[in-house]
Amino acid sequence: MMPAPCILYKQGVSGDLQTVAQKGLGKVADLFFANDLDLIVTSIREGNHMPGSLHYIGLAFDFRKGPFRKADIEAVLSPPWQVIEEADHWHCEHDDACQT
Repeated sequence: MMPAPCILYKQGVSGDLQTVAQKGLGKVADLFFANDLDLIVTSIREGNHMPGSLHYIGLAFDFRKGPFRKADIEAVLSPPWQVIEEADHWHCEHDDACQT
């Protein structure tokens, strides 16, 4: 029997997320779990991010891409969430300044 998919954290990932970001991470996790995949979180508050990054206040998280396209992630995270494709991961941030 295969173990159920889960959220895994890359070594060194630390910090907490604000409630709205926890809910966003949960929505992304549900997408991965529905496809029988683990979600691997690669950054929360730690690491070097741009000045003013929402990572530093617990409103952003990064995770490994998996098989999903940007549209797949955006389908589960509606505005004011922004989904940004990086070379090897997705960056998701809850930015009230970017309501669309």
